[in-house]
Amino acid sequence: MGGIADKEYDIWILLSRVYHLIAKLRNLELAQNNILPVQSYILFIIKALGNETTPTEISGYVYQQRSSISDILNRMVKQGLITKTNKTGGKRRVIITLTEKGEEALNLSNDREFLHKVMSSLTDQKKRQLESSLELLRDAAINVLSLTQKTIMPPSQISKYYREKNALDPEKQD
Repeated sequence: MGGIADKEYDIWILLSRVYHLIAKLRNLELAQNNILPVQSYILFIIKALGNETTPTEISGYVYQQRSSISDILNRMVKQGLITKTNKTGGKRRVIITLTEKGEEALNLSNDREFLHKVMSSLTDQKKRQLESSLELLRDAAINVLSLTQKTIMPPSQISKYYREKNALDPEKQD
């Protein structure tokens, strides 16, 4: 046996290990502010989408089922990070908005010291290569998933928004 399939599996295992190690560091960092990584990411999404979005839109970006997102959002409401407002007008919709505490948590979650320490081991060129490779893998996975499941929203839309607008850097905002 051996060959390409085994090499691909080895790469997948390595990618998984690296992800889990960095995620563990991120958990440690965010735990200081009582925020989970998924909550930090949801705050980021809400801000990127104009501070008014729906649970369905959020679940498309987080790649989790709407019921899981609903549980997370309910916890975030209890923590005072977001508000949920029922809107009517044709059909009932729930709108998610950041609270002042949510804005503060988002700003605090921008401190990524551990991530910067890990990523500093790569040159700028290697970072660009890694980003490009990961985007290719993500898009390929989305394409394969879309063959078996309903369409999911690629996070590249949010990433591009933040790169263009520098939305989380108050000094670079319009």
